[in-house]
Amino acid sequence: MISCPLCYKKNSSSFYKIDRFHYFFCQICQSLFLYPLPKEEELISFYKKKYRQEVACQNQKRLYQRAEIILKKLKKLNPSGTTLLDIGSGYGFFLDQAKKFGLKTLGVEPSNYLAECAKKKFALNIVNLDFETYFAKNPNQKFDFITLIHVIEHLINPKKILEKISRLLKPNGILYIETPNLDSHLFWREKKDYIFLTPPDHVYIFSRRFFEQNNFKKKLKLISLSTYSYSEHFMGVIKRVIFNRPMINNEKKFCPTKSNQSSPNQLTKKIKFYFFDSFLAKLFYPILNIGNKGSILEVYYQKVPF
Repeated sequence: MISCPLCYKKNSSSFYKIDRFHYFFCQICQSLFLYPLPKEEELISFYKKKYRQEVACQNQKRLYQRAEIILKKLKKLNPSGTTLLDIGSGYGFFLDQAKKFGLKTLGVEPSNYLAECAKKKFALNIVNLDFETYFAKNPNQKFDFITLIHVIEHLINPKKILEKISRLLKPNGILYIETPNLDSHLFWREKKDYIFLTPPDHVYIFSRRFFEQNNFKKKLKLISLSTYSYSEHFMGVIKRVIFNRPMINNEKKFCPTKSNQSSPNQLTKKIKFYFFDSFLAKLFYPILNIGNKGSILEVYYQKVPF
């Protein structure tokens, strides 16, 4: 039986194989993990030379809105905080918003392309390194806030990284983590078609249990755990329930033809889009979050004072 790289227990079962990658489910952590784990040097090379975030460019408005929500809560949890480290800072949208909140910011981004884009577009302070290398060079830096937004699922050894992150936090500092939620309605409906099963970059898909059961050598205290979803996640669940088929990306948009006349089928699609996707989904998607079953986990830890 395969040992879980998170809890080291041999209580895992096969979930799904994609090409040469195999996801296993740990009964103890209640999380998915890749086996075999990708080699760390291979992932570092991939992120440094090839990684892009096209989806982020397509959703800038949404990302700024999310950033505002996160930053307001960070400031509420630690009103006197002034410094923020964003690990995996991407195109820099989150850091750009953080600057507007008056924070002194630093980003760590392994991708050459993304780091350069963020520097040019927003004149941000970005270190073009993977976190392990950055930490080795700066083990004594301290921050009031540290953020890991859709990063932890990419890490080979997340527990080790989180222990190092805790050392960079000031006493009472806040760590924010955002990642796909294995406990979500979306996962349990899509299963093997789950949108976030993307090896080798998504090494893990976490459940709430992983965060609830770990305090990372008693250095971090869990102070808030919740979930959120988007309307397209609701449609993904509904289509599974009603039609037993996965969400297709281009179904989220209605693209009219060049013809001046609409066929009955095109008219049906148009009605369907405006009624279901644009009205019902936006009205009802918050129900996915009841009981923390939303599509995305949002976790806040506080650094335990010495």
